[in-house]
Amino acid sequence: MSCVSSYKLMKKASAEGYAVPAFNIDNLESAIAAAEVMKETGKSLIIQTIPRTLAYGGMSVYPAMMRSLTAGIDDVDYAMHLDHGSSKELAEKCINCGFSSVMFDGSAMPFAENVKRTKEVADFAIPSGVSVEGELGTIGGKEEGDTDLEASYTKVSEAVDFCDMTGVSTLAIGVGTAHGIYKGVPKINIKRIEEIHSAVSTPLVLHGASGLSDEVLRDCIKAGISKINFATELRQAYTEGIKLGMAQNPGVFDPKIYMRVAIDEIKKVMLQKIEVCYG
Repeated sequence: MSCVSSYKLMKKASAEGYAVPAFNIDNLESAIAAAEVMKETGKSLIIQTIPRTLAYGGMSVYPAMMRSLTAGIDDVDYAMHLDHGSSKELAEKCINCGFSSVMFDGSAMPFAENVKRTKEVADFAIPSGVSVEGELGTIGGKEEGDTDLEASYTKVSEAVDFCDMTGVSTLAIGVGTAHGIYKGVPKINIKRIEEIHSAVSTPLVLHGASGLSDEVLRDCIKAGISKINFATELRQAYTEGIKLGMAQNPGVFDPKIYMRVAIDEIKKVMLQKIEVCYG
């Protein structure tokens, strides 16, 4: 199994009409789950970590875990991606640790500043074979910090200019999704995805997909989305899996026993999302 750029996986997905699931991992258990489902399904994944996760476990730990866990698994590629990167410096450190893909999230900045900062990362990373994801428009909910963000739709004309001016490999767009748990029924602007997809050749990313129905996810893929991010549902499955494992094994103090239950609960979610994304 080879670690390749997200762009390579997404370009193929775009051409063939499916989306690559992007799963955020937090620890060894979620990494094991991702490696096992790739081996069992033969489907490529994008494995992601946010900066807070890197601070928790160590920047070099996550790519090293995935390399070790996928050793000997042939014919399936995966990407190791920095999700919601906040600086060029962080992107450089991640690349040096083995990440094959990085995101610079300047969506909260004025357009010109977002272009400038994203281009700096793209100019550094892309020539070395590392793909760069930018973001335009705002994904609602919570990302890293403690502030709720109001979703704002990505403008088609700005998407065209942003891709031309930055040279990003892939683009995350705002179409009504939100990070975290949805409050009420989300309203996703499928038409806006279609419009942006028609206007740019850059593969498109959907953030905040946890909680969206399978039907909506399939509509998003049909409209032009090539990568879909999942994090919240995986963390929920992990937490519920630990509870279930401890309930099934009262008095057990070996975490390897109840953590196995947690791994299997994460895998259930991953397998379901793979089925939806690959069709």
